[in-house]
Amino acid sequence: MNSLITGINGFVGQHLASHLSDCGDNVWGTCISRQPATADKLAWDISQPATPSLIDALKEFSPDVIYHLAAISHPGSCGDDLPTDTCQAVNILGTRHVAELALALPSAPKVVFVSSSKVYGSRTAEHPLAAESDPPQPKGGYAHSKWAAENVLRDRICEGLQVLIVRAFNHTGPGQSPIYLVPEWCRKVASGVSPQKVRSLTTSLDLSDVRDVVRIYRLLVEKDVWGETFNVGSGTAVTTADIWNVLCEISGNAIEAVAEKPEPAQQPIADVNKLKDAIGELTRLTLKQTLADVYRSVTPA
Repeated sequence: MNSLITGINGFVGQHLASHLSDCGDNVWGTCISRQPATADKLAWDISQPATPSLIDALKEFSPDVIYHLAAISHPGSCGDDLPTDTCQAVNILGTRHVAELALALPSAPKVVFVSSSKVYGSRTAEHPLAAESDPPQPKGGYAHSKWAAENVLRDRICEGLQVLIVRAFNHTGPGQSPIYLVPEWCRKVASGVSPQKVRSLTTSLDLSDVRDVVRIYRLLVEKDVWGETFNVGSGTAVTTADIWNVLCEISGNAIEAVAEKPEPAQQPIADVNKLKDAIGELTRLTLKQTLADVYRSVTPA
């Protein structure tokens, strides 16, 4: 299978490229700049339409599937209410450009779009699960941009575009930027300095290993479930206190954490029944293994 990844140099993109290669796929990717400069990485700022030279190169490669990952993925960079201009240009308009690229290629590759659990909005402790059939309630610029991008793709189905939407829940793994919670906390715990300020120890969330997430993306492609939307999460809740305590155990440092927000918060937990029906049960990495691998990547010996 010929697979194209937009945002191949990103955190998830690198893990996906490695997994697809292990599966025997021929993998190309796009990124804003060709670093490192290799023949299978093409420069493309997706806020702009694909250039004729890019289209010609991809005609030669003839991708079967486009995994559309490229996006501004940090919610704090996308606007508190509605998407910022930059977020709109990359996350929404960029998705339209990916659809136009797919339809411009002779083979019309299928598109896997990585959306977000943020489209569901908030949940309560009494009703934490989010199912694909639930009405979207996006809050914040990032969530609105992902919901809008989903609809951009759905609008092109009538033109022959085949789309699979995966709503990714929280995930982490080796190589994740320290602007995200787990690698940031790895650094705090590894410092040996106590106490440490953290935002919350009472948030409940759904956390997966990125290596499991990319496996699921590929498995869904194999199952030929185009036109569907799937939650990609663990289906299990963990608290931020659980994460902190496991990191302290891994590091051997008993670091006290002082939370800025003591009140409980509930993020959506994935209802994974539809996912299990499609791909079956999946043996996943444990939370401790995931956190240990992130800790080692952030604090090398």
